Amino acid sequence: MTTHPTTKSKPPHVFFLLLIQLLISITRVKGSCVTGCNLALASYYLGNGTNLTYISNLFGRPTSEILKYNPSVKNPNVILSQTRINVPFSCDCLNGAFLGHTFSYAIQHGNTYKIVVEVDFSNLTTEDWVGRVNSYPPNQIPDNVNINVTVNCSCGNRHVSKDYGLFMTYPLRVGDSLQRVAAEAGVPAELLLRYNPTADFGAGNGLVFVPAKG
Repeated sequence: MTTHPTTKSKPPHVFFLLLIQLLISITRVKGSCVTGCNLALASYYLGNGTNLTYISNLFGRPTSEILKYNPSVKNPNVILSQTRINVPFSCDCLNGAFLGHTFSYAIQHGNTYKIVVEVDFSNLTTEDWVGRVNSYPPNQIPDNVNINVTVNCSCGNRHVSKDYGLFMTYPLRVGDSLQRVAAEAGVPAELLLRYNPTADFGAGNGLVFVPAKG
């Protein structure tokens, strides 16, 4: 009679440890950031009635710091509407998953996520994204509470270029194009496209990340 060597089964705790290691490795693969960067810029489009004091309070940055990144502004008390202001903020690695910064916003009577996104934050984020980071129903937000408003950012991509260390979160608007945004930023259109390979610059909405000069 021929006998075959028996294979010893692994104890249950061994399989448990292997499962934990697998989950950790998957998490590391999915995580898109390890650390952030000290500085990013938000391209804030001024609507009617918006001024530098309001932007300073919204982003928690003194006006003197904001003006450092807007050398073309000669009189801080007279900033034309329908123009853009560069606002500095820190670009953090949130939950090890993505780059962004979460601002706290005090809800006023009648506010909705849509109003906060489009009016107060000038489309620097999306209604869906704000809804994901808050527990209140979109149209039933209590008055006088603070909500989270997360704005995505970029610290660059060394595989594209190592020459840029400062990036701007830039909401696209109707009339924008690849060439127009590139000219405004002072960078080649081809380089801008490489940083944003899936972006539709002519869509009139959405976010792109633009190399900027410190």
